[in-house]
Amino acid sequence: MSPQLLKESKLSVDDMATYLTEHGWKKVPNQNQRLTIFQGINDDFGNPIILTLPRNDSFSDALGRLSEAVNLVAFLEDRSPESLMVDIRARSTNHQI
Repeated sequence: MSPQLLKESKLSVDDMATYLTEHGWKKVPNQNQRLTIFQGINDDFGNPIILTLPRNDSFSDALGRLSEAVNLVAFLEDRSPESLMVDIRARSTNHQI
């Protein structure tokens, strides 16, 4: 999923963070107030998979980090990034109602 497609879909850092939390990813405490770090399942070598997001959408690397996150999570869930986006957006919409 390219950063441009994410921009067009209006996916936010909060949307992604909510999805990760609801799907078993744990927030990892860290000292950097600009980042939120999540720990997921273990990789093939037994090491936890780490995903880093900016704290909010205003950071210049937000779209790039979101793109990486969507692609990684889609790969781990064995689905397309587009399919994942549909689920994230649906959850986001349902939480706003």
